[in-house]
Amino acid sequence: MTLAQRTLDPRPAHSAPAARPERGHLRLEGVTKRFAGDVNAVSDVNLDLERGKLLGLLGPSGCGKTTTLRMIAGLLPITSGRILVDDDDISLRPPHQRDFGLVFQNYALFPHMTVAENVAFGLDMRRVPKAEARRRVAEALELVRLPGYGERKPREMSGGQQQRVALARALVINPRILLLDEPLSNLDAKLRDEMRREIREIQQRLGITTVFVTHDQVEALTMCDVVGVMSGGRLAQIGTPEDIYERPASLFVADFVGRTNILDCEVLNGHRVRLGDGVYSCAATTIRPGKAKVAIRPHRINLTPHRDRALLSTSTNSAEGRVLRTTYVGDIVQYDIDIGGPTLQVETPTHGRGLAVAVGDKLLCEWRPDDMLVFER
Repeated sequence: MTLAQRTLDPRPAHSAPAARPERGHLRLEGVTKRFAGDVNAVSDVNLDLERGKLLGLLGPSGCGKTTTLRMIAGLLPITSGRILVDDDDISLRPPHQRDFGLVFQNYALFPHMTVAENVAFGLDMRRVPKAEARRRVAEALELVRLPGYGERKPREMSGGQQQRVALARALVINPRILLLDEPLSNLDAKLRDEMRREIREIQQRLGITTVFVTHDQVEALTMCDVVGVMSGGRLAQIGTPEDIYERPASLFVADFVGRTNILDCEVLNGHRVRLGDGVYSCAATTIRPGKAKVAIRPHRINLTPHRDRALLSTSTNSAEGRVLRTTYVGDIVQYDIDIGGPTLQVETPTHGRGLAVAVGDKLLCEWRPDDMLVFER
């Protein structure tokens, strides 16, 4: 199937008969990478990615996400485990036999070649006839919104344009799977927003199974169908963006994905915790009574003027607090509020007149029990 056909056909590429439930298009089974000195860079990674879905591997530097991507691409040999595409074990195949498209963080364009020559590089390696190669290069440049740029050199283009060229080069070979290694990290904030939308739109239009490595939570949550959060070479959690954000499986995931208050607490029972001088209702937990950690998202806390707590709903947690600090961030204002020992960070939007708050003011902080997640220390 040509790139043009994939662009025009709304169905996912490489589609299988609907009546036959298929296993993941890309599967990793116990994939491990051990370097010299018995250092485990990646340990026992298992995932099952459906055809046409975009997986984001998210995590801090050194967590193993790029090493995982390089093993999928064949640029690094695996120590143990298997990598399969449509049940075909490709674990030992060299990169050029995997039929994957790869976009690097630094674009990796050849400076002495024109844009068209860069995009055609993979086709030349595959000995595609010249006429067909020219047609496919033109299609790829049209897809990434760079028609007519074929004769330029990379140095004559902006960072965003060079990233589009790198994407066109990866797509022009009609890869089975697209691999993106932090492709937006070298762009400014506004251009990153634009490229996020473009890459996602192209990925969905082509229906191409994609793995996207990033350390940026916004990229992972806004672009991906599935997010895998990595820590210490392992998958800490894998699920939809909503699962990862709303139902973190560990304190690490809750703290790494999004902004979160992480506070010491004491579990009293499955629904109650002591936080500072107060006792509050929390999301149901199986953690045994004793010391633990609690996580509350700053934007899930509502601020109201000080009022009689007897008027509040018994289903809502409330704590009297004093404003220690205010920080204007543009779209939000952040408040640090002392609630009698612990300090909560609270975020409110800046639209409208809102609540005029100054340092030293006393306010009531209110939040739902379900927004108070308890984890092992």
